[in-house]
Amino acid sequence: MATFKARARAVDMLGRQQIAGIPTAINELFKNAHDAYARNVIGDYFRSDRLLVIRDDGVGMSQEDFVDKWLVVGTESKVGGGIAPPADEPERPVLGEKGIGRLAVAAVGPQVLVLTRTARSEHMTMALVNWTLFTASGIDLEEIEIPISSIPVDHLPSRNDVASLVASLQDNVRRLHNRLSSSVFTTVMSESAKLLDLDPREIGKRLNGPSLADGPGTHFWISPTDEMLGHDISGNPNDELEAPPLLKMLIGFSDTMAPGNPPPPMIARFFDHRSNELAVDVIGESEFFTPNEFSMADHRISGEFDEFGQFSGTVSVYGRDPVSHRVVWPGSRGQQTSCGPFTLNLAYVQGAKSASRLSPEEFNRTTRKLSRVGGIYVYRDRVRILPYGNHDFDWLDVERERSKSASDYFWSYRRMFGVVGIDSSSNHRLQEKAGREGFRANAAYREFRDLLQNFLIQTARDFFRQDSPDDTWLTTKRELEREDKARKRHESQSRQRRADFRKDLVAAESALQQGAPEREIGRILSQLENGLSDATSDTDTTRAAQKVLAAENQAHRSIVDLRARYRLARPRGVALPKAVLHDWESYQREYESLEINLLRSTRIEIERRSGAAAQRLGSVLDRRRRLEEGLDQAFEDARTELARSERAVQEDWERLHKEVSQTAKEAVRVVEEEIRTAKAALASTLTDELSDQEVTDFRRSLEDRVANAARQQLSALDVLRDRLRLLTTGNASADQGDVVDVLASLDQEVTALRDRADEDLELAQLGLALQVINHEFSASIRSVRTNLRRLRSWADANKALQPVYSDLRASFEHLDAYLRLFTPLNKRLYRRDTIMKGGDVEKFLTDLFQERFSSEGISLEVTQEFREARVKAYPSTLYPVFVNLVDNAIYWLTNQSGQRVIRLDREPGAWIVADNGPGIATVDQKRIFELGFSRKPNGRGMGLHISKDVLQKEGWSLEFFKSALGGAAFFLREPKRPVESSEPDPEDILF
Repeated sequence: MATFKARARAVDMLGRQQIAGIPTAINELFKNAHDAYARNVIGDYFRSDRLLVIRDDGVGMSQEDFVDKWLVVGTESKVGGGIAPPADEPERPVLGEKGIGRLAVAAVGPQVLVLTRTARSEHMTMALVNWTLFTASGIDLEEIEIPISSIPVDHLPSRNDVASLVASLQDNVRRLHNRLSSSVFTTVMSESAKLLDLDPREIGKRLNGPSLADGPGTHFWISPTDEMLGHDISGNPNDELEAPPLLKMLIGFSDTMAPGNPPPPMIARFFDHRSNELAVDVIGESEFFTPNEFSMADHRISGEFDEFGQFSGTVSVYGRDPVSHRVVWPGSRGQQTSCGPFTLNLAYVQGAKSASRLSPEEFNRTTRKLSRVGGIYVYRDRVRILPYGNHDFDWLDVERERSKSASDYFWSYRRMFGVVGIDSSSNHRLQEKAGREGFRANAAYREFRDLLQNFLIQTARDFFRQDSPDDTWLTTKRELEREDKARKRHESQSRQRRADFRKDLVAAESALQQGAPEREIGRILSQLENGLSDATSDTDTTRAAQKVLAAENQAHRSIVDLRARYRLARPRGVALPKAVLHDWESYQREYESLEINLLRSTRIEIERRSGAAAQRLGSVLDRRRRLEEGLDQAFEDARTELARSERAVQEDWERLHKEVSQTAKEAVRVVEEEIRTAKAALASTLTDELSDQEVTDFRRSLEDRVANAARQQLSALDVLRDRLRLLTTGNASADQGDVVDVLASLDQEVTALRDRADEDLELAQLGLALQVINHEFSASIRSVRTNLRRLRSWADANKALQPVYSDLRASFEHLDAYLRLFTPLNKRLYRRDTIMKGGDVEKFLTDLFQERFSSEGISLEVTQEFREARVKAYPSTLYPVFVNLVDNAIYWLTNQSGQRVIRLDREPGAWIVADNGPGIATVDQKRIFELGFSRKPNGRGMGLHISKDVLQKEGWSLEFFKSALGGAAFFLREPKRPVESSEPDPEDILF
């Protein structure tokens, strides 16, 4: 009799060499955690240390279990029901039955420290496995010893505990030295020596989630990891739309995509520790499709395939109410399928935004996910089967079918996401390959694919083709595309009109600022004077009178033309951005000033000069004649302008009438052409040779062809009628709002919301940055506080230390004051209301800006009223405002010649920051508190906006006035009612 023997290399061949890659190996370890009834499994990759820790909170193993089961290749521990579930857990189907999945660890790194314990264990088992030993030739499996030890469960292993296992491993390697190649011996000794610095107890303090010090589970500490792991996590940095390999394999580990699913039995996470402070969950919920995104997709299909392969479910097209849908499997022939029954939940998003019902933000977000993780996923017992779902693994040949006829097939693999659900009992013939590279290509899998491929083809015919019986998709798609074209056309026209208006506005503002109207008025009066002089020197009184009238009328006409050039009209139906709106409002004020202060006085001057010339002519030209002649000319000008506009309206109407008539005639022509085609088909068909069913089908095809054409043309005519109705319904007078005004109002509202969203995003990014800074400093500041308290007792006992302590305390208080500036944007951490003194504010500002005051030659003047002022308030609110105001004053004083002064003053109920700088232009005074407005080069326009906002929330106000010094003055007015007090945070009380 003879028996098989196993070399150590068998472990390497069954493990590392069978696994497709590192992400697949990690997926295997996650599945093992599922089989161990874990509720959480977490991967933590520490880049700087090349250390991967995989932790679960499953049932764990005793030392006996580890030796008799985990170290047994091909163990039967999962066969016949697997691990017994905990008392509060339902039984889970076993995902791994071969007993070799644990060997996948070797693909991640050359050695692993295994830590495990059960719920009742008083000791934790720890073992060290070096996989490089299993690549050695000529070594039997039983010759390799695995170092094992136990420690109490109340803490993780220390560095010394790990070093003890390393020593045992190296002793075993030395015993095998003569039978190992030099390369294997050197590699193993070098790899194991790297673990001497590994301290799980210390690293464990940085980990959140399952801990063996708190409960059962199994943890794998793999170090050093394969160099490819970092790339598998990060992917290609130059292609943001290409998902990293690890994300492709681990995303969607449990079935959470389809709406209505219960919570998954286990939650999987993977953290990339990019630094000691920053850890990113690379497979977080936001990276995968959510039930809400599934529900918001353009089209949704839900149902199940029965044991005969017949699909029964519902289809929702463009979010309409789901309709029942059945797809017959022609290959059934009354026999049950080999693959078994399964469920399908499928969502689809149109490829073009113009044909999608999703908002632009939703469309872009979903498209990004589709590019990274879109596809049809397969889940057995709600756990993903690899590699189904990877968008580069088109297992249903969707793109190949699409390439044959995109119009007929409809589907695109890059635009669909969904779930095929199978289970262990009903679909046991669908068997995975040993390397976890999909199902074996047996009869059950071929039938499984055929069912789904047939379903996609038939469903496209029934719903998503131009000749589909259900025309919801076609009509809705055309409506969306028509709306998108109209929106784009409107946006294009609005953009051009907005640009033209902005150009005219800038030109008019520039002309006003450069004094162009004044020069034009001078020219008009000069021409008038010349004309009147010529008239009065004419000896023919009749001719002289005509010259006076002509000169006066010409002057008035020139004033009218001047007013028309500068009286800009805001374009109707066009939304204006906030900045343009403010410029427009500012220009209107300037134009009103032009009208009142210049044009009106000029008309009076024209009247005065013309009247004087008329008086010199005597009764030949009295005032009434001049008035009548002038008004007649104005009336004639109005008639001419109105006639010109009336002709333009008539021309537009005639052109519109012609286009409408042509459209209506074309609709009739298209339908008539379809009718003639149908009649021709009828005439060329031998109906006597057709069966009853064939006659019915033939008749239906002809009727549907004509009916579809009629529906399309009727839809087009309905749209045209709606447009005409909008033009003709209601009062068309200029003082009544119409559809253009409504559209402009809505467009303006959308534009304002977009502006606000951009502003909020900037503030949010600023807040996040400050939150990170505050988080980074908080721990260090607490440590410094504690040590300063300890140092104080030493300083009290040792006079030599008192100067050192005093300097350290002063420096810390200065630094702490800076850090407290972050609190308004960081959830008001460490808030306390205190009696704030003007002298304290003065000292704070002097310490903060002393160097800048000195370098810029600025004097800080503080009145006695300010120094003695007191108010109960939050320094974390007021100090940043004073800092911002003084910082702004310093900036604007920098270019000021002569004395430069900033003054802190006080009057009843108000604190004042004033300067003798250039002040604020009248046109800007209403805008200085708006977010984004700034006259500083590269200024962000946030300081004054945030200052006013935070003050208002505390009942204060911030107002601008012209300073008595000649520059700007800002008043911080106290609230009329006192702000409620709150207890200080104990950590804020330093001494």
